[in-house]
Amino acid sequence: MGLAVLNSNKNIKVVALQTASLQTSSKSLQSGLMAIAGNVARLQTSPPSLLTTHTEHTIKCVVDLAGAFFTPRMGPERLRLCNCVARGEKVLVMFAGVGMEGLMIAGRREIAEICMVEMNPCAVACIRKGKLLLKSNKAVAGGKNRSDLVEVVEGDVGEVVPKLKKNWYDRVICPRPKEGKEDGDLGEGVAGGEFLKLMLPHMKQQGGECHWYDFAADWELEGGLVRTKGGIETVCREEGYEVEFSHAGKAGSGSVAKRQFRVCVDFKVHKVEG
Repeated sequence: MGLAVLNSNKNIKVVALQTASLQTSSKSLQSGLMAIAGNVARLQTSPPSLLTTHTEHTIKCVVDLAGAFFTPRMGPERLRLCNCVARGEKVLVMFAGVGMEGLMIAGRREIAEICMVEMNPCAVACIRKGKLLLKSNKAVAGGKNRSDLVEVVEGDVGEVVPKLKKNWYDRVICPRPKEGKEDGDLGEGVAGGEFLKLMLPHMKQQGGECHWYDFAADWELEGGLVRTKGGIETVCREEGYEVEFSHAGKAGSGSVAKRQFRVCVDFKVHKVEG
């Protein structure tokens, strides 16, 4: 099978087989991939070298498939996010992975700054390599090279985010990891609610916008993601915010499990005075 894939496309150097599903919050596949055909030298390293680059809309990211999760099926969603960003914005990306969302925003939009937080060391190394690739982009924003707009912070969001500036970010992107089998329509309460509470003080208190990711069943998509919206409203109300929704729908192509999809809800917050 591996040789057949190699023969089908001369640009392919290594073929890997996924043998296990993503299990950890660090988005690391670790031993879930096994190289089965390709460049002999790369296959003989321990673990086999699965480092590659991926390009979306002229922006490159570096992906180490042996230690970091990445899917090109989120490409249309990443472009949608990028097109939402306005000139001069300050952006925070939680659970940044290999950084494709942040690198695309930095490379294609005239932002003020973008901070990406990720706890997986392998993914962080990929972001930093991607940041170096961004230096070749000759366009500037605010008098700075695009790569200079990118800050990479390695660590758990629960420890990193509270140390960031309050009332600072115009936009927060939160592609949180799935929290086990009870996440999505099978769970109770607000999945990932602790992350929502964590980021609210750091968003612009009047009009700060969030792209909040959840997991939902196909029937919830048809109903407008009422459960996810209700959970967001509950947490925000408890924290003293009003919510204004602007988008709710499936994120990326394909499903994460049978009849289960990753979804995104966009909303703005307004701090209630008094």
